[in-house]
Amino acid sequence: MSSSYRSRRVVVPLLLSLLVTLGACKRDKGPEQLARAEAKHAELVERGVPPKDPAWDAVISELEKVPPDSKAYAEAQRRLTRLRELRSTPLPRRPLSRPGVPEGGSTSLDEHGHPMHPHPENADGGR
Repeated sequence: MSSSYRSRRVVVPLLLSLLVTLGACKRDKGPEQLARAEAKHAELVERGVPPKDPAWDAVISELEKVPPDSKAYAEAQRRLTRLRELRSTPLPRRPLSRPGVPEGGSTSLDEHGHPMHPHPENADGGR
C-alpha cells in the first residue's frame, strides 16, 4: 500500500469523528430560553403586573434570544407577538368601587357614581 492511501485511511475517520463531535456540541438553546421566559411570565402574571410595566422587558428579552433555527422559535415568536399586542392595547377603565361595600359597590352606583339605594345603616328605617 502507498503511504498516501494509509494516511487517507487515518485522516478520513478522524475528520468524520471531528465533524460528528462538532455537530453534537451544537445544542438547541431555544427551549431553555423559552422556559426562562415562561418562568418570568408566570411570576409576573401571579403578581398581577400589568403588561406595560417595565418588568415585562425581561420576558421580551428572553423571547427575542431564541434563535431562528431553534425548534422553540415559532412558539417564542407567537408569545412575543401576543405580548407586544397586550402592551400596545390600552387598559380598560377601572370599575367604580367604594371601600367597605360588598363587591366594591360598583353595582349600587348610577352612571354618575351616585348611590342608587341607601345602605341599611344609613337609612332612617322608614321614619
